[in-house]
Amino acid sequence: MNIIKNVIKFNMTQSKKLTGRELYDAIGRPKTIVAPMVDHSELAWRILSRRYGAALCYTPMFNAKLFATQEKYRDSMWTKGLDGNEKLDRPLVVQFCANDPDYLLTAARFIEDQCDAVDINLGCPQGIARKGRYGAFLMDDWELIHKLIRNLHDNLKIPVTAKIRIYDDYEKSLEYAKMVLDAGAQFITIHGRTREMKGQKTGLANWKILKYLRDNLPKDQVFFANGNILYPSDLKRCEEQIECDAVMSAER
Repeated sequence: MNIIKNVIKFNMTQSKKLTGRELYDAIGRPKTIVAPMVDHSELAWRILSRRYGAALCYTPMFNAKLFATQEKYRDSMWTKGLDGNEKLDRPLVVQFCANDPDYLLTAARFIEDQCDAVDINLGCPQGIARKGRYGAFLMDDWELIHKLIRNLHDNLKIPVTAKIRIYDDYEKSLEYAKMVLDAGAQFITIHGRTREMKGQKTGLANWKILKYLRDNLPKDQVFFANGNILYPSDLKRCEEQIECDAVMSAER
């Protein structure tokens, strides 16, 4: 009887959904992260990136509604047995863009057994995101963002994370980040650029505001910094200046 009780207790422990710091420890405390990039972050790129030092990779952004409702789209974006393969492609975070909590949850359930966490894209500043009402253009609707995150947090077997951009205002950026965390995000990745900083107006990411956010969010909060990583030396410089847990790098 004691053996049965111990087995049940072990299984319950194993199935417990990890929280932020627990998840970060479980995936090896990665310091170097390859960002989700459309048309870049597919499996081959992730394998290559890990070979050259990436400790954590994200998929490209998937459209949650299409992923949930169109098998052809889903199969074109995700190959069962390869994407998320425990020997080839982990640790892995799968990123979705969405503006509907139900479609997002349906999409995430297709892959929740094949990745370590699901991330919500709240940072895409491109015109297609404006047209589709997702990414950084949800920054005008905090209530919807909260619902998207909370729905995954309450109903998925794995943790939910979020990648956001900043506002020009330090305090508004802080309140925004706190809201995202309150909704249930276990990691927060903050890109130190505003929604308007894109294309020819990209400019430099603001590490000062990232440092401010790091200092004013809970100390045990897993915090990834993103922006201005042009050279290998920038990784250490960013980590030291911001005191973040890890640095995420994309194109710049």
